[in-house]
Amino acid sequence: MKELPEKLSILFVDDEDQARELTARMLRWKGLVVYSAEDGETGLRLFKHHQPDIVVTDIMMPHMDGIEMSREVRRICSKTPIIIASAHINERHMVALRGIGVSSWIHKPIELDCLVHEIATCCEDAGILPRLPVI
Repeated sequence: MKELPEKLSILFVDDEDQARELTARMLRWKGLVVYSAEDGETGLRLFKHHQPDIVVTDIMMPHMDGIEMSREVRRICSKTPIIIASAHINERHMVALRGIGVSSWIHKPIELDCLVHEIATCCEDAGILPRLPVI
């Protein structure tokens, strides 16, 4: 069983209100600090303000898409793990995401166990120390 670090902070960006709020609520229930945003522009502002440990973002959103937001996050902090969560990942997206250095991607609809597993894997890869068991 993988473990998540205590007080791990996540920026979760998705333009689908219900999915965003439900996922954020479930991650909080797992003990994570969650900042949520409805688009990349708002997500980038929250990233600059809070400097979360991990970013999870959709690709297709208004104002600024997840790819552009990820590029900007990389400019600010090259080591922050970024997980893409999208129902629409095509070859063009994959090339851009690899170029940015995205850590991982999962398909929507998001399954909580899959997301938590990817978050825990990103923590291990980034050297963020585990403290709490994932239940």
